[in-house]
Amino acid sequence: MSTDGTTAQEPAWLQRLPAAQRRSMAAGRHRADPRRIGSMIAVIGGLVFVFSSGDGALPLPWLLAARIVAVALAALCVWCLLVAPRALGAPATPHRFAWLLYLGSVAAMLGAIALGRALLVSAGAAQAGPSWIAVCVGLHFIPFALAFGERMLTRLGLTVTVAGVAGVVLALVIGEPWGELGAIVAGLAQLTTLAVWAVRARPTHA
Repeated sequence: MSTDGTTAQEPAWLQRLPAAQRRSMAAGRHRADPRRIGSMIAVIGGLVFVFSSGDGALPLPWLLAARIVAVALAALCVWCLLVAPRALGAPATPHRFAWLLYLGSVAAMLGAIALGRALLVSAGAAQAGPSWIAVCVGLHFIPFALAFGERMLTRLGLTVTVAGVAGVVLALVIGEPWGELGAIVAGLAQLTTLAVWAVRARPTHA
């Protein structure tokens, strides 16, 4: 460690911060930590899955229960990540092509969603559309783990993808309401994965 508190392992962007902010960020306690901000975007995405699907596909009590659970998980994430932030450990050094990987993943996700939904509609299987979106969202998280050095993103991506694939298969084989149910399960899986990570506040490489 150098005399100003930096280490050779710290990302360059972290070393450019003022000393007090750098120490807080290096310990993973700063509220502006990119991992917290990125996680909140994923929390919103999980809520969208649960609240945009299910109308008419689930009995009202079950739908309300799923949405209450989703809100509770989201609230837990907000508490642990922003209100009373748990330490996340030192941030990893991003991949040299991190932002290229990020933008490429987002573009591929959007393209896959549009193409897949068009193919499903043309095949008369539009009911699988919500779960197909979950598949694309899940897959797009996986390159993020390489880009930003966060293993949780691999777990998040695989969990959401598996739920989405199950929904697509069931929707194609059985029909409604499995496409929407798959999306709801994917949203709850996304929120649960994030909540567990936020509560445990594991270091980046743990």
